[in-house]
Amino acid sequence: MAGTAALAALSEPALPAEPALAGSLEPATTPAQTDIKERIEAALLELFGFQRFHQGQEDVIMRVMEGQDTLAILATGAGKSLCYQLPALLLEGTTVVVSPLIALMKDQLDMLAERGVHQVVAINSTLSEDQEAAALGRIGRGEIKIAFVTPEKLENESFISLLKTIQVPLFVVDEAHCISAWGHDFRPAYLALGQVITALGHPTVLALTATATPAVREDILIQLGIPTTRTIVKGFDRPNLRYEVIRSENEAAKLKSLKELFATGLEGTGIIYTATIKNALEVQRYLNDQLGVPAAVYHSKLQKHDRVTVHNLFMDEAIRAVVATNAFGLGIDKPNIRFVIHYDLPGSVEAYTQEAGRAGRDGLLSRCILLYRMSDTRVQNYFLTGKYPDIEDVQKIFGTLEYFGGQKDGVSLADLRKISQLPLTKLKVVLALLKKAKFIEMRARARYGLSEAALENRELVLNLTNYETKKAYDQSKLAMMLQYCETRSCRRKFILNYFGEDYDSGACGACDNCLKVQTPAARKIRAAETGSGFRIADVVVHPKFGQGTVERAEKDLVTVLFPNVGYKTLLASAVKPEAKIA
Repeated sequence: MAGTAALAALSEPALPAEPALAGSLEPATTPAQTDIKERIEAALLELFGFQRFHQGQEDVIMRVMEGQDTLAILATGAGKSLCYQLPALLLEGTTVVVSPLIALMKDQLDMLAERGVHQVVAINSTLSEDQEAAALGRIGRGEIKIAFVTPEKLENESFISLLKTIQVPLFVVDEAHCISAWGHDFRPAYLALGQVITALGHPTVLALTATATPAVREDILIQLGIPTTRTIVKGFDRPNLRYEVIRSENEAAKLKSLKELFATGLEGTGIIYTATIKNALEVQRYLNDQLGVPAAVYHSKLQKHDRVTVHNLFMDEAIRAVVATNAFGLGIDKPNIRFVIHYDLPGSVEAYTQEAGRAGRDGLLSRCILLYRMSDTRVQNYFLTGKYPDIEDVQKIFGTLEYFGGQKDGVSLADLRKISQLPLTKLKVVLALLKKAKFIEMRARARYGLSEAALENRELVLNLTNYETKKAYDQSKLAMMLQYCETRSCRRKFILNYFGEDYDSGACGACDNCLKVQTPAARKIRAAETGSGFRIADVVVHPKFGQGTVERAEKDLVTVLFPNVGYKTLLASAVKPEAKIA
């Protein structure tokens, strides 16, 4: 394992890149780029023990080392963490990595420690005051190469002030789709990151995600304040994953399908995702008691030691399956997951792709199976209802802060939740809205109070229009997930089109739908189907919904993403190419 000595030997400052010649499609490699390439290849072997990069990694790292802002869309399992770890260890100063999950931070720290790299800290809510003070002291003294932080920590002005006193060469936004209101896992605290980047004098920015549609990519760049930045996209296609869907009339039919799957050769270990804790517990009992399949359950309400136990059982293959809510999976470094089954309908194609993508990271054939029934949409619609605030929710929080305005340190998040009785997710969205509109300010650790602007100007009006639009947009994404289940054409093509990639092959030959049409007669029928006349990314206009972008085109139908209403699947004749509108 390479350690600090190897790091010191490789840590010479990066040379600036020479500008490419205007109009050059393939600019020649400059001496500076050759030097960088040699250094990162040496670091790959000496610090990480790898002989070669995965697809896309070298392109991203080269851009970062040249000081160019970058948004990288890399498939799940493509090694996104190396794209910032390697340059962070070579660049002078402390790289800041914004990460949404504490479990992910711990995995990264453990991984780096195994490689002899200990100049790393994670600042999150698990630290005691003494532990946090010690970590901040190490950052302030310049002893840290990588500081992992939650986005909430970057709302703290004193922490930003500390970062201003040190050299920050690289600012990394992991799971960058969380910053977009149109992303599938929106995290309100991410909204402040653009201001943080500006406050730090705009270090090189690297944003990373595995699941972002073209609309989300654009929004990420706008929110981070880097709108003209080049995006590197290295494919969503995972040829070794076999996509399958099984429609069920009721819960009993779903359980019967599970029984048949395990009885007919479902190989290896895997994950079974459910939408609720109740379903996770019931499915795990069914596997253990009725099928004799060793399985453990995992959800957000488990005690920490129980979560660790389940994780270890899964990694050691002492069980066949983990039955889990979406709390399980991020950061799981197990390449030979042979199946991922969704017992319930996910809320979006992004969420499904991210979870199903945990299968088969070793490149071998793995199955991604979705069981669904039409009524599954009720659960996801219930989740959506609890996610977005209305004006009464905002007024309730504003009124509470106003009532306790005399408290110098403000009102704690816990007290606001207790008084308002709002779900935590919705409460955080309200606070992010109020903070972004400068109605409130954070006065201490997770404590809020009204801002001077709000106290002086009682006529300020909060615009909730975006959140009404967002709610409609997310409901349309749920409809797209249902469309994925119902489609009779290639499922791989459906997924790739959704993420803005054209798929020229008529059939992948590996999903359940394509496997059904292997007969010459079936292939002839499919070949005879007429197209819609539109391609992915075509801009079209609809008389009611306005301008939108084609996301899918199949037979005589098109699915168009409209900014104000989300996804709509329409007859191709209902829209016109933008250029043809008078």
